[in-house]
Amino acid sequence: MTALPAVRIDEHSVRRLKQGYPWVFRSEVINAKESEAIKSGQVVDFVRDKGDFVGRGFYNPKPQLVGRIMTLKPEENIERFFIYHKVESAIVYRDRIFGAPFYRLIHAESDGLPGLIVDRFGDVLVAQINTAGMEALWPHVESALKSLIKPKEIVLKNDTPARELEGLEQKVSVISGALPDPVIKITEGNVQFHVNVVEGQKTGWFYDQRDNRTWVAQLAKGGSLADIFCHTGGFGITAAVNGAENVTFIDSSSEALMMLDKNAALNGIEKKCQTIEGQAFEMMDKLARMGRRYDVVCVDPPAFVKSRKDLGPGMKGYQKLARLSAELVERSGFLFFASCSSHVGTKDLIEVVAGGLSKSGRPFQLIKTAGAGPDHPVHPMLPETSYLKALTFRFLD
Repeated sequence: MTALPAVRIDEHSVRRLKQGYPWVFRSEVINAKESEAIKSGQVVDFVRDKGDFVGRGFYNPKPQLVGRIMTLKPEENIERFFIYHKVESAIVYRDRIFGAPFYRLIHAESDGLPGLIVDRFGDVLVAQINTAGMEALWPHVESALKSLIKPKEIVLKNDTPARELEGLEQKVSVISGALPDPVIKITEGNVQFHVNVVEGQKTGWFYDQRDNRTWVAQLAKGGSLADIFCHTGGFGITAAVNGAENVTFIDSSSEALMMLDKNAALNGIEKKCQTIEGQAFEMMDKLARMGRRYDVVCVDPPAFVKSRKDLGPGMKGYQKLARLSAELVERSGFLFFASCSSHVGTKDLIEVVAGGLSKSGRPFQLIKTAGAGPDHPVHPMLPETSYLKALTFRFLD
């Protein structure tokens, strides 16, 4: 093996890497000036100041987060067979826990492939590459995916803000196959959905909420549900198929609501569904003043806290959303409240949501906390990978 560039790191970083932490920041690099000459995404050895091997991964001098560790074993080379085994391990695990090929296949650092997301929609794969290192290693990933799964199409949704930080261009492309129609059909349990894998949000579908959709459907069986920030109807459609009597959907996107209508028709539950296009806060206030109440209110907003500077206004937004939600919940009803903000911890979310609910003057209890499904494993040293928080409250009046 040809000698790799050596990036010298301080002892603080050494200790963290040996504990399993997979990132290196510029402030931890001793020879940062010298390392600026390293090509973005190049595989390097991270070493102590005296040269002792610590770990191997890829390096990008452009962002503050310069290093991503992939192995602590000096005998492991990051090449085709190394990547193949990482991909194979991810597939074997998902196939063990899911009966159908619809899941998050690769979850970045948690699956040992930093910055890579792959979602599987049957024989169509949608990938997002968010680091220069994985961009360089993508040919090995693509080869492994084609060998192990033999997909008809692979779509690259490389349009995330993270790519800008890495100095990568943003684009969406179909790199394998023809994909004559970007809208495909997936199955979750006894429910079917249309998914736009080219123009949809993120990779086109939110597999992370799969188990939570089933939970909300259980609560809403035989009753009414308000699905707020509904997007294409994941929560509400699942509930309607599984026994909810009626569902009100609220979203500001006309395109999302058009897809929702198609999903309702696909499952034969159109008569149970009412859609309202508009801003969630405004529509919730309007419904409350009209006296509308629901047995279950489901609130799944986009991230209010995308960075630490958003923390103050974002938490105020969550509290206001909780207060408005309480006004829509029927007596002895339930509120499901989710946050995908990685900068907000579960404890802080509980506190701010409870603060909003308390303004209603109604007694309530927290009955369940949850996160993403098992196809979104959490890296034990990266709280950021436990980004999804889901709280369920029961009102006691």
